[in-house]
Amino acid sequence: MLSTIFYRAVARNVGDKTLSSKHQPYHTPQVDRKAQTQSPARRGSMDATNGNVKPNEGTMARVHHPNIESWDPDVYEKELLRRTWSDDFDFLYELGAAIYCYIFDHNPNCKKLFPFISTYNGDEWKHSKEFRSQALKFVQTLAQTVKNVYHMDRVEIFLYTIGQKHVKFAERGFKAEYWNIFQDAMEYSLSSHMNNLKDFDEAQKKDAVRVWRTLALYVTTHMSHGFFDGMRGVNKFAESP
Repeated sequence: MLSTIFYRAVARNVGDKTLSSKHQPYHTPQVDRKAQTQSPARRGSMDATNGNVKPNEGTMARVHHPNIESWDPDVYEKELLRRTWSDDFDFLYELGAAIYCYIFDHNPNCKKLFPFISTYNGDEWKHSKEFRSQALKFVQTLAQTVKNVYHMDRVEIFLYTIGQKHVKFAERGFKAEYWNIFQDAMEYSLSSHMNNLKDFDEAQKKDAVRVWRTLALYVTTHMSHGFFDGMRGVNKFAESP
């Protein structure tokens, strides 16, 4: 099992925004759950036992950024990303499961991309080893992005390459619009996580939600670029002969 990583709050000032030691110690939600009963708000957003995502009323407006392709978060934003992430196994699995359940709830056709689902009765696939593996694969992409947040040039290539690999799913019915539902799923699931952080004040929670939603857009933008180029047989990062 992966061990929990606690990101130490670093005293940094960017404008009037500060991440300071007064917020120590930092607790990720999954660690708090080991010490006390999960809050009703958390249970309302995701049932960790069966992986069901229960969307709130209404749909979150999709975030936009004028120059998302070259987005480079500032120091405050980078520390928010690192401080609100965890490599704890339970956290990773629950987040990945929440993302996929959101996707399947809002676009059931996406289930066709994963043939293993049809081999199970009803919702039994939610407890399968195949689903656990797939859920973890998705969040590993986010984990690598956070790990390299101070090297965004590497992140762009990494995400573009993943998008290229998704070309093979086109024959299973992968459609261009699926990138939007993947973005929505990340935004919803990550926003739910940010809003339940216990040692963040409301301003910091709002900032964290904004930064993570922007990161979700950044991720899907570069993955989709790789996908569309791959469909045309193009790889802009391929070395010239």
